Amino acid sequence: MEKIYDVAVVGMGPVGAVLTALLGKYELDVINIEKDREVFPLPRAAHIDHTGLRTIQETGCLDEILAEVIRNTRLDLLNADLELLRRIPADQRSVSGLPTSVYFYQPEFDRTLRKTAASFPSVTARTGVCMTAIEQHADQGLVKLEVVNEAGAHETITARWVVGCDGARSPTRELSGITLSSLDFDEQWLVIDLKVDAQKHRLPADHVIEVCDPKRPYLTTPIAKDRQRFEFMLLEGEDHATMLKHETIAGLLARWIPEEAYTIDRAAVYTFHGIIADEWRKERVLIAGDAAHQTPPFLGQGMCTGIRDAANLAWKLHRVVRGLCGDAILDTYQSERAPHAAKVIKAAIRIGKVICELDPERAAERDRLLLANDKGSQDNLLFSLPPLEEGPLVRKGGGNLFVQPRLHERYLDDIVGSRFLIVAKSEAAVGHSAQWWQTEMDAHVAMASELDSPELERWFKQNPCQVVVVRPDRYVLGTSDLLDTITEEVGNVLACKAVTA
Repeated sequence: MEKIYDVAVVGMGPVGAVLTALLGKYELDVINIEKDREVFPLPRAAHIDHTGLRTIQETGCLDEILAEVIRNTRLDLLNADLELLRRIPADQRSVSGLPTSVYFYQPEFDRTLRKTAASFPSVTARTGVCMTAIEQHADQGLVKLEVVNEAGAHETITARWVVGCDGARSPTRELSGITLSSLDFDEQWLVIDLKVDAQKHRLPADHVIEVCDPKRPYLTTPIAKDRQRFEFMLLEGEDHATMLKHETIAGLLARWIPEEAYTIDRAAVYTFHGIIADEWRKERVLIAGDAAHQTPPFLGQGMCTGIRDAANLAWKLHRVVRGLCGDAILDTYQSERAPHAAKVIKAAIRIGKVICELDPERAAERDRLLLANDKGSQDNLLFSLPPLEEGPLVRKGGGNLFVQPRLHERYLDDIVGSRFLIVAKSEAAVGHSAQWWQTEMDAHVAMASELDSPELERWFKQNPCQVVVVRPDRYVLGTSDLLDTITEEVGNVLACKAVTA
Protein backbone atom coordinates (compact mmCIF):
# COMPACT_ATOMS: atom_id res chain seq x y z
CA MET A 1 0.00 0.00 0.00
CA GLU A 2 1.31 3.44 -0.94
CA LYS A 3 2.62 5.49 1.98
CA ILE A 4 1.10 8.98 2.07
CA TYR A 5 2.84 11.58 4.22
CA ASP A 6 1.05 14.59 5.62
CA VAL A 7 3.87 16.93 4.58
CA ALA A 8 7.06 16.51 2.56
CA VAL A 9 9.69 19.14 3.34
CA VAL A 10 12.38 19.50 0.69
CA GLY A 11 15.66 20.68 2.20
CA MET A 12 17.24 20.22 5.64
CA GLY A 13 19.04 23.53 5.97
CA PRO A 14 18.09 25.69 8.97
CA VAL A 15 14.64 26.64 7.63
CA GLY A 16 13.76 23.11 6.49
CA ALA A 17 15.02 21.59 9.73
CA VAL A 18 13.07 24.04 11.88
CA LEU A 19 9.87 23.55 9.87
CA THR A 20 10.28 19.76 10.04
CA ALA A 21 10.76 19.92 13.80
CA LEU A 22 7.73 22.17 14.31
CA LEU A 23 5.55 19.82 12.24
CA GLY A 24 6.99 16.85 14.09
CA LYS A 25 6.06 18.45 17.38
CA TYR A 26 2.48 18.56 16.10
CA GLU A 27 2.85 14.80 15.44
CA LEU A 28 2.24 15.21 11.72
CA ASP A 29 3.59 12.44 9.49
CA VAL A 30 6.48 14.30 7.86
CA ILE A 31 9.24 13.29 5.48
CA ASN A 32 12.25 15.53 4.94
CA ILE A 33 14.21 15.08 1.71
CA GLU A 34 17.77 16.42 1.67
CA LYS A 35 20.26 15.96 -1.17
CA ASP A 36 23.37 16.18 1.05
CA ARG A 37 24.17 13.43 3.54
CA GLU A 38 26.16 15.73 5.79
CA VAL A 39 25.70 19.36 6.74
CA PHE A 40 27.63 21.84 4.63
CA PRO A 41 31.11 21.93 6.24
CA LEU A 42 31.52 25.72 6.07
CA PRO A 43 29.44 28.55 7.55
CA ARG A 44 27.05 30.52 5.37
CA ALA A 45 24.68 32.22 7.80
CA ALA A 46 26.33 33.55 10.97
CA HIS A 47 23.65 35.57 12.78
CA ILE A 48 20.25 34.87 14.28
CA ASP A 49 17.93 37.23 16.14
CA HIS A 50 15.50 36.65 18.99
CA THR A 51 12.62 35.80 16.65
CA GLY A 52 14.59 32.87 15.27
CA LEU A 53 15.79 31.82 18.71
CA ARG A 54 12.21 31.88 19.97
CA THR A 55 11.12 29.53 17.20
CA ILE A 56 14.09 27.27 17.93
CA GLN A 57 12.94 27.30 21.56
CA GLU A 58 9.71 25.77 20.29
CA THR A 59 11.62 22.87 18.74
CA GLY A 60 13.30 22.03 22.04
CA CYS A 61 16.99 22.64 21.33
CA LEU A 62 17.41 26.26 22.43
CA ASP A 63 19.74 25.51 25.34
CA GLU A 64 22.01 23.46 23.09
CA ILE A 65 22.14 26.29 20.54
CA LEU A 66 22.73 29.04 23.12
CA ALA A 67 25.62 27.13 24.66
CA GLU A 68 27.71 27.72 21.53
CA VAL A 69 26.81 31.28 20.48
CA ILE A 70 28.40 34.70 20.89
CA ARG A 71 26.05 37.47 21.97
CA ASN A 72 25.99 40.51 19.71
CA THR A 73 26.67 43.75 21.56
CA ARG A 74 26.58 46.33 18.77
CA LEU A 75 27.17 47.41 15.19
CA ASP A 76 29.99 49.88 14.54
CA LEU A 77 30.15 51.94 11.35
CA LEU A 78 33.64 53.24 10.61
CA ASN A 79 34.95 55.56 7.94
CA ALA A 80 37.89 54.80 5.63
CA ASP A 81 40.31 55.86 8.40
CA LEU A 82 38.59 53.47 10.84
CA GLU A 83 37.12 56.36 12.85
CA LEU A 84 33.78 55.63 14.48
CA LEU A 85 30.88 57.17 12.56
CA ARG A 86 27.99 55.53 14.37
CA ARG A 87 27.55 52.92 17.07
CA ILE A 88 24.25 51.06 17.17
CA PRO A 89 23.95 49.10 20.45
CA ALA A 90 22.12 45.79 20.55
CA ASP A 91 19.66 45.50 23.41
CA GLN A 92 20.66 42.53 25.51
CA ARG A 93 17.09 41.46 26.24
CA SER A 94 14.31 41.35 23.70
CA VAL A 95 10.53 41.12 23.77
CA SER A 96 11.08 37.36 23.51
CA GLY A 97 13.00 37.32 26.79
CA LEU A 98 16.01 36.01 24.84
CA PRO A 99 19.20 37.63 23.54
CA THR A 100 18.35 40.18 20.85
CA SER A 101 20.85 38.61 18.46
CA VAL A 102 23.78 36.20 18.49
CA TYR A 103 26.50 34.84 16.21
CA PHE A 104 27.00 31.13 15.61
CA TYR A 105 29.06 28.60 13.66
CA GLN A 106 26.66 27.17 11.11
CA PRO A 107 27.97 23.60 10.70
CA GLU A 108 27.41 22.93 14.43
CA PHE A 109 24.16 24.92 14.38
CA ASP A 110 22.85 22.85 11.45
CA ARG A 111 23.85 19.56 13.04
CA THR A 112 21.87 20.43 16.16
CA LEU A 113 18.80 21.42 14.15
CA ARG A 114 18.97 18.29 11.97
CA LYS A 115 19.34 16.04 15.00
CA THR A 116 16.39 17.75 16.69
CA ALA A 117 14.14 17.50 13.63
CA ALA A 118 14.94 13.81 13.12
CA SER A 119 14.27 13.03 16.80
CA PHE A 120 10.49 13.41 16.53
CA PRO A 121 8.86 9.97 16.14
CA SER A 122 6.58 11.09 13.30
CA VAL A 123 9.48 12.47 11.22
CA THR A 124 11.28 10.50 8.51
CA ALA A 125 14.57 12.12 7.50
CA ARG A 126 16.06 11.05 4.15
CA THR A 127 19.49 12.34 3.16
CA GLY A 128 21.37 11.74 -0.07
CA VAL A 129 18.09 12.04 -1.98
CA CYS A 130 17.50 14.55 -4.77
CA MET A 131 14.06 15.59 -6.02
CA THR A 132 13.72 15.59 -9.82
CA ALA A 133 10.00 16.11 -10.52
CA ILE A 134 6.75 17.26 -8.91
CA GLU A 135 3.27 16.17 -9.96
CA GLN A 136 0.17 17.64 -8.37
CA HIS A 137 -2.97 15.50 -8.31
CA ALA A 138 -5.69 17.96 -7.35
CA ASP A 139 -8.46 15.36 -7.68
CA GLN A 140 -6.78 13.21 -5.04
CA GLY A 141 -5.45 16.05 -2.89
CA LEU A 142 -1.92 14.69 -3.26
CA VAL A 143 1.51 15.65 -4.55
CA LYS A 144 3.93 13.08 -5.96
CA LEU A 145 7.66 13.73 -5.85
CA GLU A 146 10.07 11.83 -8.05
CA VAL A 147 13.40 11.42 -6.26
CA VAL A 148 16.71 9.73 -7.00
CA ASN A 149 19.32 8.59 -4.48
CA GLU A 150 23.10 8.57 -4.76
CA ALA A 151 23.08 5.09 -6.29
CA GLY A 152 20.79 6.30 -9.08
CA ALA A 153 17.70 4.48 -7.82
CA HIS A 154 14.40 6.26 -8.47
CA GLU A 155 11.30 6.28 -6.29
CA THR A 156 8.09 8.21 -5.79
CA ILE A 157 7.22 9.95 -2.53
CA THR A 158 3.60 10.97 -1.98
CA ALA A 159 2.40 13.68 0.39
CA ARG A 160 -0.66 15.82 0.94
CA TRP A 161 1.46 18.98 1.08
CA VAL A 162 4.98 19.88 -0.02
CA VAL A 163 7.13 22.73 1.27
CA GLY A 164 10.30 23.65 -0.61
CA CYS A 165 12.98 24.91 1.78
CA ASP A 166 15.64 24.08 -0.78
CA GLY A 167 17.54 27.32 -1.10
CA ALA A 168 18.10 30.15 -3.53
CA ARG A 169 18.22 27.79 -6.52
CA SER A 170 15.17 25.92 -5.27
CA PRO A 171 14.18 22.95 -7.46
CA THR A 172 10.75 23.10 -5.81
CA ARG A 173 10.27 26.67 -7.00
CA GLU A 174 11.64 25.95 -10.48
CA LEU A 175 9.63 22.76 -11.00
CA SER A 176 6.48 24.56 -9.82
CA GLY A 177 6.96 27.40 -12.31
CA ILE A 178 7.16 30.08 -9.61
CA THR A 179 8.82 33.28 -10.79
CA LEU A 180 10.93 35.81 -8.89
CA SER A 181 10.81 39.61 -8.75
CA SER A 182 13.94 41.67 -8.21
CA LEU A 183 14.04 44.44 -5.62
CA ASP A 184 16.90 46.09 -7.54
CA PHE A 185 19.93 44.94 -5.61
CA ASP A 186 22.58 42.70 -7.19
CA GLU A 187 26.17 43.10 -6.02
CA GLN A 188 29.19 40.83 -6.02
CA TRP A 189 31.17 40.43 -2.83
CA LEU A 190 34.22 38.43 -1.83
CA VAL A 191 33.44 36.42 1.32
CA ILE A 192 36.39 35.16 3.39
CA ASP A 193 35.99 32.93 6.44
CA LEU A 194 39.01 32.66 8.72
CA LYS A 195 40.08 30.46 11.58
CA VAL A 196 41.99 32.82 13.86
CA ASP A 197 44.82 31.93 16.22
CA ALA A 198 43.87 33.98 19.27
CA GLN A 199 47.36 33.53 20.72
CA LYS A 200 48.76 35.56 17.82
CA HIS A 201 46.02 38.09 17.17
CA ARG A 202 42.62 39.17 18.44
CA LEU A 203 39.73 40.54 16.40
CA PRO A 204 36.45 42.12 17.62
CA ALA A 205 34.64 39.13 19.09
CA ASP A 206 31.15 40.40 19.90
CA HIS A 207 30.08 42.90 17.24
CA VAL A 208 29.93 43.64 13.54
CA ILE A 209 32.11 46.32 11.99
CA GLU A 210 31.05 47.87 8.69
CA VAL A 211 33.72 50.02 7.06
CA CYS A 212 32.25 52.73 4.82
CA ASP A 213 35.30 53.12 2.58
CA PRO A 214 34.40 54.52 -0.86
CA LYS A 215 37.49 52.80 -2.29
CA ARG A 216 36.06 49.43 -1.21
CA PRO A 217 33.30 48.97 1.39
CA TYR A 218 33.66 45.91 3.61
CA LEU A 219 32.49 44.39 6.85
CA THR A 220 33.67 41.87 9.40
CA THR A 221 31.58 39.60 11.59
CA PRO A 222 32.45 37.15 14.38
CA ILE A 223 31.23 33.64 13.55
CA ALA A 224 32.42 31.63 16.53
CA LYS A 225 35.00 31.91 19.27
CA ASP A 226 37.91 31.32 16.89
CA ARG A 227 36.42 32.27 13.54
CA GLN A 228 35.83 35.55 11.73
CA ARG A 229 34.20 36.54 8.44
CA PHE A 230 35.31 39.39 6.17
CA GLU A 231 33.21 40.53 3.21
CA PHE A 232 34.66 42.89 0.59
CA MET A 233 32.66 44.53 -2.18
CA LEU A 234 33.93 43.80 -5.68
CA LEU A 235 34.42 46.83 -7.88
CA GLU A 236 33.43 47.08 -11.52
CA GLY A 237 35.69 45.06 -13.80
CA GLU A 238 37.41 43.05 -11.07
CA ASP A 239 38.16 39.46 -12.00
CA HIS A 240 36.99 36.64 -9.71
CA ALA A 241 40.15 34.60 -10.16
CA THR A 242 42.37 37.54 -9.25
CA MET A 243 40.29 38.41 -6.19
CA LEU A 244 40.52 34.82 -4.95
CA LYS A 245 44.32 34.69 -5.13
CA HIS A 246 46.09 34.28 -1.80
CA GLU A 247 48.09 37.47 -2.21
CA THR A 248 44.94 39.48 -2.98
CA ILE A 249 43.19 38.15 0.10
CA ALA A 250 46.24 38.72 2.29
CA GLY A 251 46.45 42.30 1.07
CA LEU A 252 42.79 42.97 1.85
CA LEU A 253 43.14 41.52 5.34
CA ALA A 254 46.52 43.06 6.18
CA ARG A 255 45.01 46.09 7.90
CA TRP A 256 43.21 43.81 10.35
CA ILE A 257 45.20 40.64 10.85
CA PRO A 258 48.68 39.34 9.92
CA GLU A 259 48.95 36.26 7.70
CA GLU A 260 50.55 34.11 10.38
CA ALA A 261 47.49 34.56 12.65
CA TYR A 262 44.89 32.90 10.44
CA THR A 263 44.05 30.08 8.08
CA ILE A 264 41.41 30.47 5.39
CA ASP A 265 38.40 28.19 5.76
CA ARG A 266 36.76 29.52 2.63
CA ALA A 267 37.03 32.28 0.07
CA ALA A 268 34.35 32.69 -2.57
CA VAL A 269 32.64 35.38 -4.63
CA TYR A 270 28.90 35.65 -4.08
CA THR A 271 26.26 37.79 -5.71
CA PHE A 272 24.02 39.32 -3.05
CA HIS A 273 20.46 39.74 -4.26
CA GLY A 274 17.28 41.44 -3.15
CA ILE A 275 14.64 39.06 -4.52
CA ILE A 276 11.16 37.85 -3.61
CA ALA A 277 8.99 35.12 -5.13
CA ASP A 278 5.77 36.10 -6.88
CA GLU A 279 3.89 33.09 -5.50
CA TRP A 280 4.55 31.35 -2.19
CA ARG A 281 1.82 28.77 -2.71
CA LYS A 282 0.99 26.82 -5.85
CA GLU A 283 -1.99 24.66 -4.91
CA ARG A 284 -0.44 22.03 -2.58
CA VAL A 285 3.16 23.19 -2.96
CA LEU A 286 4.60 26.02 -0.85
CA ILE A 287 8.06 27.56 -0.60
CA ALA A 288 9.94 29.10 2.32
CA GLY A 289 13.32 30.57 3.19
CA ASP A 290 15.74 31.42 0.39
CA ALA A 291 13.44 29.64 -2.05
CA ALA A 292 10.94 32.47 -1.43
CA HIS A 293 13.22 35.46 -0.81
CA GLN A 294 16.87 36.52 -0.74
CA THR A 295 18.21 39.33 1.42
CA PRO A 296 21.51 41.24 1.24
CA PRO A 297 23.63 40.57 4.35
CA PHE A 298 23.75 44.05 5.88
CA LEU A 299 21.19 43.28 8.61
CA GLY A 300 21.90 39.58 9.08
CA GLN A 301 18.22 38.88 8.43
CA GLY A 302 18.27 36.32 5.60
CA MET A 303 17.99 33.14 7.66
CA CYS A 304 15.93 34.89 10.35
CA THR A 305 13.33 35.76 7.72
CA GLY A 306 13.20 32.13 6.61
CA ILE A 307 12.70 30.85 10.15
CA ARG A 308 9.83 33.32 10.52
CA ASP A 309 8.33 31.68 7.41
CA ALA A 310 8.56 28.27 9.09
CA ALA A 311 6.89 29.52 12.28
CA ASN A 312 4.06 31.13 10.30
CA LEU A 313 3.43 28.07 8.16
CA ALA A 314 3.74 25.22 10.66
CA TRP A 315 0.66 25.91 12.77
CA LYS A 316 -1.48 26.60 9.71
CA LEU A 317 -0.44 23.34 8.04
CA HIS A 318 -1.21 21.52 11.28
CA ARG A 319 -4.76 22.85 11.32
CA VAL A 320 -5.32 22.00 7.65
CA VAL A 321 -3.84 18.49 7.82
CA ARG A 322 -5.89 17.65 10.91
CA GLY A 323 -9.07 18.85 9.20
CA LEU A 324 -9.54 21.61 11.76
CA CYS A 325 -10.00 24.29 9.09
CA GLY A 326 -10.06 24.71 5.32
CA ASP A 327 -6.91 25.15 3.28
CA ALA A 328 -7.79 28.80 2.53
CA ILE A 329 -5.89 29.59 5.73
CA LEU A 330 -2.70 28.78 3.81
CA ASP A 331 -3.32 31.78 1.58
CA THR A 332 -2.57 33.95 4.61
CA TYR A 333 0.97 32.57 4.59
CA GLN A 334 1.98 34.67 1.59
CA SER A 335 -0.26 37.63 2.42
CA GLU A 336 1.41 37.89 5.85
CA ARG A 337 4.97 36.83 5.10
CA ALA A 338 5.68 38.32 1.66
CA PRO A 339 5.08 42.01 2.59
CA HIS A 340 6.98 41.50 5.84
CA ALA A 341 9.94 39.89 4.06
CA ALA A 342 9.92 42.62 1.39
CA LYS A 343 10.15 45.33 4.06
CA VAL A 344 13.11 43.59 5.68
CA ILE A 345 14.86 43.17 2.31
CA LYS A 346 14.29 46.84 1.44
CA ALA A 347 15.66 47.90 4.84
CA ALA A 348 18.79 45.83 4.23
CA ILE A 349 19.17 47.39 0.78
CA ARG A 350 18.71 50.90 2.25
CA ILE A 351 21.42 50.33 4.83
CA GLY A 352 23.62 48.66 2.24
CA LYS A 353 23.44 51.72 0.02
CA VAL A 354 24.59 53.92 2.89
CA ILE A 355 27.57 51.68 3.54
CA CYS A 356 28.42 51.04 -0.12
CA GLU A 357 28.68 54.63 -1.35
CA LEU A 358 31.57 54.72 -3.87
CA ASP A 359 31.50 58.41 -4.76
CA PRO A 360 34.19 60.10 -2.60
CA GLU A 361 32.31 63.41 -2.29
CA ARG A 362 29.01 61.81 -1.33
CA ALA A 363 30.84 59.47 1.07
CA ALA A 364 32.55 62.45 2.73
CA GLU A 365 29.19 64.20 3.15
CA ARG A 366 27.68 61.01 4.61
CA ASP A 367 30.54 60.79 7.10
CA ARG A 368 30.19 64.45 8.04
CA LEU A 369 26.47 64.09 8.71
CA LEU A 370 26.91 60.92 10.75
CA LEU A 371 29.65 62.48 12.86
CA ALA A 372 27.39 65.51 13.41
CA ASN A 373 24.58 63.19 14.59
CA ASP A 374 22.34 64.33 11.73
CA LYS A 375 18.93 62.80 12.43
CA GLY A 376 18.10 61.98 8.82
CA SER A 377 21.41 60.19 8.28
CA GLN A 378 21.02 58.24 11.51
CA ASP A 379 17.44 57.27 10.66
CA ASN A 380 18.69 55.68 7.44
CA LEU A 381 20.65 53.22 9.58
CA LEU A 382 17.88 52.33 12.01
CA PHE A 383 16.02 49.06 11.72
CA SER A 384 13.25 47.42 13.68
CA LEU A 385 11.12 44.51 12.58
CA PRO A 386 7.85 45.71 11.06
CA PRO A 387 4.54 44.27 12.26
CA LEU A 388 2.56 41.88 10.10
CA GLU A 389 0.06 43.75 7.97
CA GLU A 390 -3.61 43.58 8.92
CA GLY A 391 -5.45 40.67 7.35
CA PRO A 392 -7.76 37.73 8.13
CA LEU A 393 -5.56 36.56 11.03
CA VAL A 394 -4.08 39.91 12.04
CA ARG A 395 -6.79 42.09 13.53
CA LYS A 396 -6.84 45.36 15.47
CA GLY A 397 -3.87 45.53 17.84
CA GLY A 398 -2.22 42.53 16.19
CA GLY A 399 0.88 41.93 14.11
CA ASN A 400 3.74 42.13 16.62
CA LEU A 401 5.41 39.42 18.66
CA PHE A 402 3.92 39.00 22.11
CA VAL A 403 6.12 39.30 25.18
CA GLN A 404 7.62 36.19 26.73
CA PRO A 405 8.15 36.58 30.47
CA ARG A 406 9.56 33.91 32.73
CA LEU A 407 6.94 32.55 35.11
CA HIS A 408 8.12 30.38 38.00
CA GLU A 409 11.46 29.74 36.25
CA ARG A 410 9.79 28.74 32.96
CA TYR A 411 9.34 30.74 29.77
CA LEU A 412 5.73 31.55 28.91
CA ASP A 413 5.96 29.77 25.53
CA ASP A 414 7.07 26.56 27.24
CA ILE A 415 4.05 26.71 29.52
CA VAL A 416 1.59 27.38 26.69
CA GLY A 417 3.07 24.94 24.16
CA SER A 418 2.26 25.08 20.44
CA ARG A 419 -1.18 26.57 21.04
CA PHE A 420 -3.13 29.78 20.99
CA LEU A 421 -2.85 31.90 24.11
CA ILE A 422 -5.55 34.18 25.48
CA VAL A 423 -4.68 36.56 28.29
CA ALA A 424 -7.50 38.59 29.82
CA LYS A 425 -7.63 41.21 32.52
CA SER A 426 -11.05 40.05 33.74
CA GLU A 427 -13.47 37.13 33.44
CA ALA A 428 -15.98 39.48 31.82
CA ALA A 429 -13.58 40.17 28.95
CA VAL A 430 -13.44 36.53 27.80
CA GLY A 431 -17.22 36.19 27.49
CA HIS A 432 -19.00 33.10 26.20
CA SER A 433 -16.52 32.43 23.38
CA ALA A 434 -13.76 31.36 25.80
CA GLN A 435 -15.27 27.89 25.78
CA TRP A 436 -15.03 27.77 21.96
CA TRP A 437 -11.38 28.77 22.05
CA GLN A 438 -10.60 26.06 24.57
CA THR A 439 -12.66 23.31 22.92
CA GLU A 440 -12.20 24.00 19.20
CA MET A 441 -8.84 25.76 19.24
CA ASP A 442 -7.19 24.05 22.24
CA ALA A 443 -6.29 27.53 23.48
CA HIS A 444 -4.58 28.26 26.77
CA VAL A 445 -6.75 30.84 28.56
CA ALA A 446 -5.27 32.75 31.49
CA MET A 447 -6.02 35.76 33.62
CA ALA A 448 -3.28 38.39 33.67
CA SER A 449 -3.56 38.60 37.46
CA GLU A 450 -2.86 34.86 37.79
CA LEU A 451 0.27 35.10 35.65
CA ASP A 452 1.57 37.91 37.89
CA SER A 453 4.20 39.20 35.49
CA PRO A 454 5.69 42.72 35.39
CA GLU A 455 6.36 42.25 31.66
CA LEU A 456 2.69 41.47 31.02
CA GLU A 457 1.64 44.39 33.17
CA ARG A 458 3.84 46.71 31.10
CA TRP A 459 2.50 45.18 27.88
CA PHE A 460 -1.11 45.92 28.86
CA LYS A 461 -0.17 49.49 29.77
CA GLN A 462 1.40 49.97 26.34
CA ASN A 463 -1.49 48.20 24.58
CA PRO A 464 -4.74 49.34 26.23
CA CYS A 465 -7.19 46.44 26.00
CA GLN A 466 -8.92 43.89 28.19
CA VAL A 467 -7.95 40.75 26.27
CA VAL A 468 -5.28 39.65 23.81
CA VAL A 469 -5.22 36.60 21.52
CA VAL A 470 -1.75 35.27 20.65
CA ARG A 471 -1.20 32.85 17.77
CA PRO A 472 0.95 29.69 18.00
CA ASP A 473 3.74 31.54 16.15
CA ARG A 474 3.66 34.03 19.07
CA TYR A 475 2.35 36.94 17.02
CA VAL A 476 -0.57 38.87 18.45
CA LEU A 477 -3.71 38.02 16.48
CA GLY A 478 -5.65 40.90 17.97
CA THR A 479 -6.71 42.84 21.04
CA SER A 480 -10.09 44.02 22.25
CA ASP A 481 -12.16 44.76 25.30
CA LEU A 482 -14.19 41.61 24.56
CA LEU A 483 -12.92 38.26 23.30
CA ASP A 484 -16.23 37.80 21.50
CA THR A 485 -15.33 40.67 19.15
CA ILE A 486 -12.13 38.97 17.99
CA THR A 487 -13.84 35.60 17.76
CA GLU A 488 -16.53 36.93 15.44
CA GLU A 489 -13.83 38.27 13.10
CA VAL A 490 -11.63 35.18 12.87
CA GLY A 491 -13.71 32.17 13.90
CA ASN A 492 -14.67 31.12 10.38
CA VAL A 493 -11.06 31.40 9.16
CA LEU A 494 -9.54 29.43 12.01
CA ALA A 495 -11.96 26.54 12.33
CA CYS A 496 -14.45 24.43 10.44
CA LYS A 497 -16.78 24.73 13.41
CA ALA A 498 -17.22 28.43 14.15
CA VAL A 499 -18.36 29.83 17.46
CA THR A 500 -22.08 30.07 18.06
CA ALA A 501 -23.86 32.28 20.47
